[in-house]
Amino acid sequence: MLISIVAGLALPLASGPEAFYASTERFGYTGTVSVYNTLSDARNGRNARYSAIVVPQRDGSIYLVRNRPTFYEDFNAFLTNWYSNSGQNPNNKNEAFVQMYDDNASNWQNQKGYWNREHTVFTVEAKGKDATYPSRENPGDYARLWNAGAPQGSGESTKGTYLVYEYKLVATGLAGTDPDGDGFFESAGNAASYSGYFKGIFRNESERYPASNGFYVVNLVINSTSWAVTNSHAGSDNFGSNTVK
Repeated sequence: MLISIVAGLALPLASGPEAFYASTERFGYTGTVSVYNTLSDARNGRNARYSAIVVPQRDGSIYLVRNRPTFYEDFNAFLTNWYSNSGQNPNNKNEAFVQMYDDNASNWQNQKGYWNREHTVFTVEAKGKDATYPSRENPGDYARLWNAGAPQGSGESTKGTYLVYEYKLVATGLAGTDPDGDGFFESAGNAASYSGYFKGIFRNESERYPASNGFYVVNLVINSTSWAVTNSHAGSDNFGSNTVK
C-alpha cells in the first residue's frame, strides 16, 4: 500500500522547496464561453444569457515561475499570444481573448510543475482566485476575458476579475537534462505537442460598456495549433523542475 501511495506523489529530486518554471508561446486553444446574470447561475449552469458561444482558434502563452530566482521571480500568467510579430497577428483582438496575468503570483493555489520520470513530458497545473484588473490592492494583476455576446468595445470592455480559475498544460516530446547536477532538470528544445485546459468564472467589471457586465464561464481546450509557430514568430520553450511524478 505504501508503494502505491508514494508512486502517485510529486517528489522533489533534491532537498529544498519544489521549484519550477514553464514558458511557452507555441500552443493554441479553442473552447466556449457562457454568460450569466448572477454568480449563482454561473456556478450552477442555469438561466444562461448566452450559452456555449464558440471560442475560435487562438494562440496561447504561459509564463510561470515558482521558487526559481535564477530564471525569474515568482510569476503566474496564462494569456492570448496577442503580441507576436509586434501585435500584427490574427490573435490581437477582443474576440476569444483571455488574460490571467498575475505578476507576483499572489492569487495562485496548488501550483505544480513536474516532469515524468523519463523527463520527456512536462506538466504544469494550478488553481487560483480573485485575479483582478489593476487596482491599488493588486497593481500587477491584469485580468481580461472576451465579452462574448455583448457589443464589442475597447479593451476596457473585457476587464474584470477571475473569481476562480484553473489550468493545466502538458508538453510532450521534450528532453530534460540536469546541466548543473543539482536535481533541477531543464528542457532542451521545443515540445512536439501540447494539451490541457483553462477554465474559470470571470466577473466582467467594465464601466464604459455596462452591457458587458455579467458572469462568464470559460472553458478552453489547449491544442498544438499556433499561428506564431507557423509564421516563425514564436519564441523557444523553457521548462524546468526539480520534481518528478
